[in-house]
Amino acid sequence: MEINIVIRELLAKHNYISLPGLGSFVQNYEPAHPSADGNGFIAPKQSVTFDDSRTFNDEAIENYLCEKMGLSHSNASELLVEHIKRINEDISNGKEFIFESIGILSRNKKGKICFEQAKELNIAISTYGLKDIVVSKTDIKVDKPKTKIESQSIPLKSKVLPHKKSSTSKILIGISIFIAIAVLSSMFILIPDFRFWKKANETNNSLTSTDTLKKVDNKLAQTSAVKKDSVNSRIDQTITDNTVKKTALSYTEPKIQENKTFYLIVGSFGKLENAQKLAEKYNRKGFKTEIIQGKAMFRVSVNKFTDKNIALSEFNKFHNNNPDVSAWLLGV
Repeated sequence: MEINIVIRELLAKHNYISLPGLGSFVQNYEPAHPSADGNGFIAPKQSVTFDDSRTFNDEAIENYLCEKMGLSHSNASELLVEHIKRINEDISNGKEFIFESIGILSRNKKGKICFEQAKELNIAISTYGLKDIVVSKTDIKVDKPKTKIESQSIPLKSKVLPHKKSSTSKILIGISIFIAIAVLSSMFILIPDFRFWKKANETNNSLTSTDTLKKVDNKLAQTSAVKKDSVNSRIDQTITDNTVKKTALSYTEPKIQENKTFYLIVGSFGKLENAQKLAEKYNRKGFKTEIIQGKAMFRVSVNKFTDKNIALSEFNKFHNNNPDVSAWLLGV
């Protein structure tokens, strides 16, 4: 398997692929967005650039060769070194080195590495080969219907309704009102059943007497409940005393859990030199790094914790601030 094909496959999964001592391919993705004039949409685009300042080895190519081709780590690193040596020779002699479906690498007159992206890279899997969409404007004319309003002459009929109340009707109404008031007042005075205010006082007195009886009943019920509670509390106390004595005989000390240290790992390498380079990079950023040696790997830690909850929260903060770094927690 050619290393150029390996780089193309790794760029579909990772944002950074390094060529140690030379630089790194950096993948950028631009999502779809409306055009500036608002008349269409710009399709999503995928672009790749080359960063000649990122020269450390992230071992992505070597790990891929070990996994897919079954090579040892040393053989994979030898293949990569030979390939980078061939690239350096070509671009140093003024030639262009072509990465299939990725782009062309070369050096300018000043010796700086230049990269030109391949045209077919725009039609990548992640962009689905979509093209820009332009919406054409259409002018719609609406014909307004013409309406004619014909005035019709409507004859107006004048109605004269003269109404005059006679003075005799007013006198009769006043007399009837006076008679009604006199009848009602005589009924309240002569018939005791119509005296509603006396009935209201009697009902109030009956309500107060029933309230006093209810209060007396409630006090009696409370005193009896208090006596029952005191008896029940004594019985419960004797039961708990007996159970405490039995549990004291069968008490066993809990097992003390061993303390663990949790390390925040930002890189894992097969060679100590690569781990030291990454540790120096994070030291310059202000981290206190440690290199933890395993059976066959050297892991770079930027922080350590004795509390698991604190370790998880700090891991989440680091991941939010550095989304491109594949960090993880190691418990020792």
